[in-house]
Amino acid sequence: MKKMLTMIGLSCWCLLAHGGPSHILCGDDVSVIQDHFQISFGDTITAGISTELPLSVSWSVSPQKGMNKVSGSGKTTGDLIFSQPGTYQVTFNIPAHGDHPAKTETVTVEVGSVKMTFDVRNIEFSKPLTTGDASGIVLTVPVTVKTYEGKTVDYTSNEIRTTGVAHLSSRLKDGQVTLKNGENKLTFELSGAIPQQGNVQFRVYDADGRPTFFNHLITNE
Repeated sequence: MKKMLTMIGLSCWCLLAHGGPSHILCGDDVSVIQDHFQISFGDTITAGISTELPLSVSWSVSPQKGMNKVSGSGKTTGDLIFSQPGTYQVTFNIPAHGDHPAKTETVTVEVGSVKMTFDVRNIEFSKPLTTGDASGIVLTVPVTVKTYEGKTVDYTSNEIRTTGVAHLSSRLKDGQVTLKNGENKLTFELSGAIPQQGNVQFRVYDADGRPTFFNHLITNE
């Protein structure tokens, strides 16, 4: 899975002095757009900067263990692959520019040891969802699990949330499930009512609380 890590934004207005050497004046400074990311081991992210100024920005990653590359220069890092769990810092070295001194900006990347991939194209309901009472209907979601150390995972995220034409509640049918490496199925029992036809968006969460979204159309057909 490829994710955009962050871009350093430069939002500034610059004036060019008349006569003599050119001098750049900037109203705002360089900063990271997003300073924290949460991913799983093996995921790829890309870092970059956004600026019209010819700044020579360099970057480095710490710790270096498990990285495909650990430093570089230019406006983008290219693909950074985090192959081991842990907490990493991506540090951008910003040179002095205009009225601003040199500084560093840091992004924290938390890399988890469990990767859960939900197969939302193959979800199943124990009976068709239609308008009216949905209580007791069971939703089954296939999920592929991969752990860094090959161990089982105790899954306790016991609800799926919804938005759209219905706000259904749910509970993990078995309360807690131990997931093995490979293919698994999660079952949730729904409760609540669907007042009208239209789209319902479901959100199912992985072991770290990150959501995966899928839509289901209520048509009564």
